[in-house]
Amino acid sequence: MNLRQALPIAVVSALIGALAGGAYIARRDRADAAQAQAAAPVATAAHAADHSAASSPYPEYLSLGGAAPVSFESLRRRAQRDPAFLQDLLQRYGNETAADARGELLALLHAVGGEDVLRYALSRAASTRAEDERVGLDLLGGFSLERAEVRETLLAKLRAGGEPQREAELIRLLTPAAMPDEDAAPVVERLGALARDADPEVRGEAVAQLAQWAEPAQAEEALHRALLDPAATVRSKAIVAVSGSHARSERLKDVLLAIAADPAGSAADRGAAAMALQDFRLNRAEYAIWKRAQARADAESGEGG
Repeated sequence: MNLRQALPIAVVSALIGALAGGAYIARRDRADAAQAQAAAPVATAAHAADHSAASSPYPEYLSLGGAAPVSFESLRRRAQRDPAFLQDLLQRYGNETAADARGELLALLHAVGGEDVLRYALSRAASTRAEDERVGLDLLGGFSLERAEVRETLLAKLRAGGEPQREAELIRLLTPAAMPDEDAAPVVERLGALARDADPEVRGEAVAQLAQWAEPAQAEEALHRALLDPAATVRSKAIVAVSGSHARSERLKDVLLAIAADPAGSAADRGAAAMALQDFRLNRAEYAIWKRAQARADAESGEGG
């Protein structure tokens, strides 16, 4: 994957991450503000009785004690400047079992980033215990594959093989990033091999990522094969992946037209194929097929008026 391909992907990914992070922080801050308002009388009484408890910097959702709520952003800043607090958060994430708390801690640690989080993530990912490896991989998901340590760790695990579900999860962590072709080549090579894996879940995830990493010619070959895959899940992944790639060819267009017009196919696949065809040049007959498919997709989605 060259820089001209990778940079738009990286910019879009960064924008999506920023928007998602901003939405998360705004939602957290609104919730914290509401909680603070509701708890004001209690907090005032607690302040009079015990000033130290009322001024605790810890949020209730981390169960670290204290009644005063704090924002996601203030937690992030504190973790970046307070190594002991950061280590406490890392340990808590490693030991936490409640899904909600784990999700919030993971979002916070991804926002903090930095070398300490990366070292902890790599050490846990290297463990032979599945629980420890899961913690490490979750944390590594917050780092770019521009980092050689992250890239090589994930590739080494994919080369080692394992359960299909685990391999699919590892593939999903291979988020495209701008890097030299020499560094991207091993990723593309491994994804190309996995796109022919015996397990359909692995094939589907590999094709979806390969479409973003590979040069258009290589992506076109993998996408065409996946569009004709016997597994419906692989075909569905491939249809969506065409839209996110630069691969364009007559044979891709022909298959997408057939899918979009197939009354026996799934409504989701027909709609995705119609959307992907918007990026192809269509002659009059092809345009008529697409127009009918798009109208049907709009009607099925409730957008047809």
